[in-house]
Amino acid sequence: MVFMGRRAKRALLSAALLVSVPATVHSEWPQWRGARRDGSVSARATKADWPATPVLVWEREVGEGYSGPVVAGDRVWVHARKGDQEVVSSLTLTTGEPVWSGRYEAPFEQDESALGHGRGPYATPSLADGRLFTLGVTAVLSAWDAESGKLLWRRASSEEFEPSFPYFGAAASPLVWGEVCFVHFGGQDRGEVEDPGPGAMIAWRVADGKELWRWEGDGPALAASPVIHQIGGREQLIFKTQRKIVGLDPRTGKELWQIPFKVDMDNTIVTPLLIGDRLLTSDWEMGMRAWRIHSTGESWTVSELWKNSKVSLFMSSPVVVKSQVVGFSHFRRGQLFGLDPNDGDILWRGESKWGEHASLIRWGERVLVFLEDGLLIVGEVSGDRFTAVGRYRLARSGIWGHPALVDDRIIIRHGSRLAVYRVGES
Repeated sequence: MVFMGRRAKRALLSAALLVSVPATVHSEWPQWRGARRDGSVSARATKADWPATPVLVWEREVGEGYSGPVVAGDRVWVHARKGDQEVVSSLTLTTGEPVWSGRYEAPFEQDESALGHGRGPYATPSLADGRLFTLGVTAVLSAWDAESGKLLWRRASSEEFEPSFPYFGAAASPLVWGEVCFVHFGGQDRGEVEDPGPGAMIAWRVADGKELWRWEGDGPALAASPVIHQIGGREQLIFKTQRKIVGLDPRTGKELWQIPFKVDMDNTIVTPLLIGDRLLTSDWEMGMRAWRIHSTGESWTVSELWKNSKVSLFMSSPVVVKSQVVGFSHFRRGQLFGLDPNDGDILWRGESKWGEHASLIRWGERVLVFLEDGLLIVGEVSGDRFTAVGRYRLARSGIWGHPALVDDRIIIRHGSRLAVYRVGES
C-alpha cells in the first residue's frame, strides 16, 4: 500500500538519525515517548522482515488505565487502577513475573462525557537513577525506589490547590531532568471548563521531594506533557498551560517567553515538538503551527513562522522522520500525514477513517502506527509517500496507553492487560 502526496520534496531540516548500538546492549524506554521524549528509538534498527503474525512473549493482567509502560534492563514498570486504588507494579521483561507492587487509595469519578475512557491513571511514569516517579489521576506525585518498590516521598496537588486536577484528571507525565522532577499542579472546575483555574509548575528535588522553585503564571493543561530542549546553547523547560505555551529556565524557573494558546474546551493534549530553534505543535481544531524561538541579548523572542489549518492533532503527538513531520490528524476521522516543517506544506496524506487516536514511534526510517483498535501498521516514509510494509493485530481492545519499544520487543497495554511482543531481527 502506498500513500501518495502532492509533490516530491527535497531534503528539509536535518533530523536526528537512529543511533545504532550493539545487539548485546539493552536500550531503555524510561519515560513518556521514550528516552528523548520525542517518540524516537535509540536502538539497533532491524532490517529483517517482520513476522507474518505477531509473536507474543507474555501477557499479564495489571489493571486499567492509559499510563504507558516504562522499561530498563530486564524490568518493566506500569501504573494502573484496580477499583478505587492506583497500583504501581514492576515485572520482569523476559517472563512477566511480578517483582513488586505498591498501591494507594485514589477514588475518582470521571466526568460523564468521558466515561468511556475510564478513571485513569493516564500519566506515564518517569524512571531516572533508580527512582520511579508516578502521577495519579488526582495529581498525586509519588517517588518510588524502582528496585524494591519502597515509597520514598509523596506530594499531592490537593494539599494547596482546589480544584486540584484538570477536567478529566491529571494526565501530563512527570519530567525528570538531573536532580529535578517537574510537575504542573492545579486544575479547573468541571462546571467552568473554559475558565482557567489556579496552578503552578513546580520543580521538586528528586532526592527528598523538596520544592526548589515554582512558576505560577497559569494552571495546567489537560494532558500536554512538558519537554526539555536546548535552544541557542541554553536548555529550556517548555510546556503548555490552560492558556499559553511557556519557556522557562529549568534551573531557576525564570520565564523566558510565552505564547498565547487557548484550546477549545481545554483539549490541550499534544506534546510540543522542537526541531532546532523551532517549536511545532497542534491541538483540537487548532491546525498545525510553528514558531521560531531566538534570543536577543538576555531576552527571548518568539516569531510565528506558519500555520496550516488543513490538518490538526487531537490526542496524538507527532514524530520527525527523514526531515519531515509525521502526524495523525483527527480530521477526516483519523488520517496519517507528512508535513514540511519549513513552511507547513502537506507532503502526503494517508487513508481516512483510521480512528480517533494513534500513538506514533519512529524506528530508523520506519514509523510504527499503533491504532486505538489494536492494529499496528508499520510503514516507511520516503519523500512524498508513506508505504505500509506490514499490518499486525496486537489486540482486540483499545491501545490508548503509549507503547514502549526496546531492542526487538514491543510492550503495549490493551484494556487491563500488559503484553510483550517480539519483532524480527537482522
